[in-house]
Amino acid sequence: MLISTDRLLGVELKGSDESVGSIHDLMFDDETWVVRHIVVDTGHWLPGRQTLLPPAVLVDTDWRAGIANVPLTRQQVKDGPSVETERPVSRQKEMELYQHYDVPYYWGPAGASLVGGAYMPMPLAAGLLPMSEQPTQEGERIHLRSVNEVKGYYIRGTDDYVGHVEEMIIEVSNWSVQQLVVDTRNWLPGKKVLINRDQITAISWEEATVTVSMSRDQITNAPAYAPSISTA
Repeated sequence: MLISTDRLLGVELKGSDESVGSIHDLMFDDETWVVRHIVVDTGHWLPGRQTLLPPAVLVDTDWRAGIANVPLTRQQVKDGPSVETERPVSRQKEMELYQHYDVPYYWGPAGASLVGGAYMPMPLAAGLLPMSEQPTQEGERIHLRSVNEVKGYYIRGTDDYVGHVEEMIIEVSNWSVQQLVVDTRNWLPGKKVLINRDQITAISWEEATVTVSMSRDQITNAPAYAPSISTA
């Protein structure tokens, strides 16, 4: 099922005892374009703290109603590893996170389980390779980035800049980013177009740009974004 990030953000996460918060952000891998972590705003019950959850823990989701169930108690979430969501997440922190919630490492063999395999493994997106099992070495480039951070990045085509990233379209069956929704209002007032993930050639965090292998004319003539029930 394809869902826009604007629809995903704000979804309530209902725990096994009480609500544990809502989806505040998504952390995705900028090499594979797969969401690896959900950033949870815990609200008033755990003030001043945001925490990470693996997407694999979400069950019985009702995206249209804005609700997703997680088989976790508030205490389990509170006892989870502390992570500074404003900074890149190290592999060591990811290992602690996945061990705490007893879900498979996404960088290990597909279908591999940890201690008890409490949840079903999150399937790898088709055609994408699992990452190395080795912890991230100091100085190694971190590939996990924030969806909220990328929103607003300029789109650089092969011959000109055309618009900016408005949101992303996610296939929630495997949490892969399928398309970017690009607002071209600086050139075509009010028009939003879709750019497929395979057209993206680079992201520059320093310049806040996404480079695509399309010309200005190709971008402005790309399919218009018309939200449907599945991408609302």
